[in-house]
Amino acid sequence: MSHKHLKPLYWGLFSVGGTTAALFLAPIVLVLCILLPLGVLGDPQTFYENAHPWLSNWFIFLIAAGLIFTFLWHGMHRFYYILHDLHIHVGNKTRLTFYAIAIIALLITLGIGWFG
Repeated sequence: MSHKHLKPLYWGLFSVGGTTAALFLAPIVLVLCILLPLGVLGDPQTFYENAHPWLSNWFIFLIAAGLIFTFLWHGMHRFYYILHDLHIHVGNKTRLTFYAIAIIALLITLGIGWFG
């Protein structure tokens, strides 16, 4: 399969990742990195005990894994094009390695979620 035929896939996942990051990443960072450590949302152990059964639902877990995958894909794609814009030619193998990192992270997330 030609590389040009996969461009809509690369850019589509990049777009989804950017949109989901803009919508969900700031609230996630706010809750997990600021409000929870400062105790605004209560005890972190209680928060975990309340959130764990909710995230154990397979449908919600798949949505969370999909969000993580699209965030990573977006980051890898953007990083590749930042290198390209800086005239650092990294080649197609490196580009595919970047995308493979996102896919491997998804598989690890799914493996930990189902078997961990």
